[in-house]
Amino acid sequence: MTHQALAQAARLAPVVERVHGKNHPEMTRVRQLTEQLMATVDPTRTAALFAELRAVTDNYEVPGDVCEAFEATYQSLAAADAQQAA
Repeated sequence: MTHQALAQAARLAPVVERVHGKNHPEMTRVRQLTEQLMATVDPTRTAALFAELRAVTDNYEVPGDVCEAFEATYQSLAAADAQQAA
C-alpha cells in the first residue's frame, strides 16, 4: 500500500504544482520530497522525509481553494506516511 499511495502522489504532485504552485508555493517542496521518497530505500531517510512533508503540508491539511488532484495528493501522502510509521 505504501508504494502504491506514494506512486500516486508522485504522479499527481507535478500536475498539482503546475496548477496550484502560484497560490501554494509549498507544492514545489512537496513534489521534491515525494520524488526523494520514491528514490529512497533507507528507513531513517524515509522517516525524515515524511517528517518534513508533515511540516510543509501542516500534517496534510488540504487547503480550501484546491482541486481534487491536490486533495488526492495529500491523502496519498498521508496514507503512505501512516503505513511506513506502522
